[in-house]
Amino acid sequence: VYKTIMDPDLTLPYVAATIRKSIDAYNSIAGFDISHNPGLTATLYNVGNPEQRAYALEEENEKRRAAGEPEKLPEENYYGWLVNDKLDELKTLF
Repeated sequence: VYKTIMDPDLTLPYVAATIRKSIDAYNSIAGFDISHNPGLTATLYNVGNPEQRAYALEEENEKRRAAGEPEKLPEENYYGWLVNDKLDELKTLF
C-alpha cells in the first residue's frame, strides 16, 4: 500500500477513480454536476465520504424546498479554495 501511495504512476488511477466516484455521487444523489468544478472535486477528495455528503446535501435541500428556501450548493473547503486559486498554475503542469 505504501509503495502505491508514494508512486505517482500508481496513485493517479486511484485519484481519478476517487474523483469520478465523487462526481457520480453528487450527480445521482444530490442532483449537482460538479464535474467542471476542480475546487469541489478537490474538496471531496480531501474530506472523503462523497456519498454520505451528497445524501446530507440532498436531505438539507429537501427541507429547504419544503420551506420555500433556495437550495444549498455544494461547498469547497480550504483545499478546494487552494486548488481554484492555483488552477492556472496547475494547468501548466499538464
